[in-house]
Amino acid sequence: MKYAFRLGLLVTLTLTVSACGGGGGAEHHQAQAQAKGRPLPKYERAVLPAGQYHTTEFEPSLSFRITGDDWRFEGPSGTLGDPEHPDYLFFEKVPEAEIAFFNLRKVKGVYKARGQNRPLAAGAGEIEPVPALDELIAWFQHHPYLKTSKPEPATVGGFKGVQFDVVTANLQKKDSQVNIFALSTGGPSEVFILKQEHFIVLKNVKGVPVVIQYNDLKDNFDEFAPVAEKVLQSVEWTGS
Repeated sequence: MKYAFRLGLLVTLTLTVSACGGGGGAEHHQAQAQAKGRPLPKYERAVLPAGQYHTTEFEPSLSFRITGDDWRFEGPSGTLGDPEHPDYLFFEKVPEAEIAFFNLRKVKGVYKARGQNRPLAAGAGEIEPVPALDELIAWFQHHPYLKTSKPEPATVGGFKGVQFDVVTANLQKKDSQVNIFALSTGGPSEVFILKQEHFIVLKNVKGVPVVIQYNDLKDNFDEFAPVAEKVLQSVEWTGS
């Protein structure tokens, strides 16, 4: 009888410990899911309520938090209606503020800057490989149709890089923007005439070079900059 009692007690204790362990695992996974946030919606569900989100296509994957109203999961015309691919991610704050991420190993290249004797400063259609990382900042600085500020240190999600402002310069009258990165959709990312843009270059995010860009095309850049910086402060790179 004592043996049977001890055996029953052992089985009871084993089941109790197993149940507690299983519950702890479930709680751990739930906590991880909550920290990661909800996936970005499909394009047809473009409105982004305040909250935590994670990417589903962009590489390296990341999560971020947005606060306030009027956010949309939408990209410029160059994305052809699809704001997320492995090479880029766009989301906007109404009316025309934007944050973008670019994977420099996935974009098709950069647009060549045409010379003064050629008709379009934007270099439409002429693409060359993305410069080596040590030369990328110089590519912006020496671009004939861009003017850049002095690079300063930057950190996003624990990964270090440099940041600088960019505006257009020397554009011909018919030009309204300078094309920068050639996207997988076939369209460009852009810097628009007389609009201040902020770039952050991260040379190595888990083995991947990443560029982040934000702007406000309604001339409210100084108001949008702290909003964008707050979003970037929440970034966590979740890719392996």
